[in-house]
Amino acid sequence: MFHVLIVDDYPDQVESMVSTIPFENLGIGEVYKAYSGMEALEIVQSCTVDIVITDIRMPGMSGLELLQSIRESSGKTKCIFISGHADFDYAQQAIQLQSSHYLLKPVETEELIRTLAGVVAELHAEWEEVASYRQAEHAFREHMSLLKGELLNHLLQDRRYPQPVIAGRMRRLDLPFRIGDRTGMFLIRLEDGFEGFDDYELSLMEFAVANMAAELFGDRYHLWHGKDAYDHLVFLLKPKKEEEADEAQWRQVEKLAASLHRSAGAYLKRSVSIAVSERFEAFPEQLSRMHQSCLSAIRRQIGDESGFFVTARDDLDQPIAGGLRVPYQPPLLLHLLETGSWERAARKLDEIFAELAEKWTESPEYAQEVFFSAMGSFHYIAHKNGRQLGEMMGGGPYGWKEGAFAVPTYKQLRDAVYLSFARLAEDAERKTKDSRKRLIKRIDHFIEDNIAKDLTLQAIADHVKLHPAYLSKAYKTGTGMTVGDYVLKQRMALAARLLQDGNDKIYEIATKTGYLTTHYFSKVFKSHFGMTPLEFRERSSS
Repeated sequence: MFHVLIVDDYPDQVESMVSTIPFENLGIGEVYKAYSGMEALEIVQSCTVDIVITDIRMPGMSGLELLQSIRESSGKTKCIFISGHADFDYAQQAIQLQSSHYLLKPVETEELIRTLAGVVAELHAEWEEVASYRQAEHAFREHMSLLKGELLNHLLQDRRYPQPVIAGRMRRLDLPFRIGDRTGMFLIRLEDGFEGFDDYELSLMEFAVANMAAELFGDRYHLWHGKDAYDHLVFLLKPKKEEEADEAQWRQVEKLAASLHRSAGAYLKRSVSIAVSERFEAFPEQLSRMHQSCLSAIRRQIGDESGFFVTARDDLDQPIAGGLRVPYQPPLLLHLLETGSWERAARKLDEIFAELAEKWTESPEYAQEVFFSAMGSFHYIAHKNGRQLGEMMGGGPYGWKEGAFAVPTYKQLRDAVYLSFARLAEDAERKTKDSRKRLIKRIDHFIEDNIAKDLTLQAIADHVKLHPAYLSKAYKTGTGMTVGDYVLKQRMALAARLLQDGNDKIYEIATKTGYLTTHYFSKVFKSHFGMTPLEFRERSSS
């Protein structure tokens, strides 16, 4: 849905357009109002505005000056000029500022609706062009290296993409790797001497290392590189001749990686360490395993030291059983809880317990690991929200038995974690609803206390210190009506009471209900009640 701003120094002209144009049917979700060029510019600077409908001649900042100011920050905003003068100079300036249309007063409602519908269609066409396949392909080419690295990082994290999806992405990125290829891997850790580098300087160094690798390996191997979650440079490789993916060829890979280690240290004059995987293995099935073996070699053979070259085959003391992986794969449970993604967090818990079910009999520590990592996340979120998890659980048992770490059954552990999660989600939902109720009450009170004033969305947003777009969405979500609907409802209710119970003149009631002209007040009143204010008063008194 697009957003439109109507600007005119005659408020009744603005209100007339607001009440007679079926904006929602045209695909317009928000309508802003301004009664001067400066007020309009403030709205454009604080809100998203796709279309501006403005009078050309206004006191202070003219419509042309307004569009000129808008063009300084946005070339995409559409503008419909309305003018009482068929002046060639005005039209010429409007064309130079890339206005969409130039209409002469008096403008028929049907003509304005047709014009607005045409502008909305133009916007749709432009966005479709931006999202078109051709534009996407162009973006791919410009950001190829970044996209290649991102895909490699996702695969290292063992994200479960269907193989046709992986194959399609590699094909679009022009990567010479295929499902089932025999591939190897090495990791490079930049160490002493790189600490003071900013992101730009570090990216230059990483680029230099990648060029060195391409120089050494490029004749016989295809390379694909990126960065993992630990900021290691990761290089995936495969022989250009498939028949060479054997043990002897792997020795050649280790030899070239050792040469790269020496060259990087010598030319960059800084310390790096390199870890090489054990052998050529199937892609992508063994990709995560190769990555873990390199990480293990760095962790177990190098640690905090620097300048080492190691291979995973040298890591003779590798653990027999692998640890849990799902709890530490992105997105992390904690991050999902922090962003309020409760459905995704529930699915993450399902995945964690599915993995635990497979490893349950291997070691009781896996159960403890799952329990404490999940409950640690729950406690963190509860405390961040100013609550105690124990209070949410009603003071009942929700944790490990005090004293020795006695292991519950799988079902007991799962039930305890899921119950805590449910309480946390319920509390968060309740706080969100309570917060929204308080916000709606503040908005309603402000509207009721200022019903005679110009109640623009921006004015209400300024009062509650929120962005107009969020305020509008939150109010409609909480009440089922827009802020404008509630303003109209309150104004009409007040007008009806004053007509029934008082002796105020019609123009006085118009002023008390926030309308600047009696004519426009009567028009809105008749649209709402099906009769004029005078007819309503006569029927009420009879």
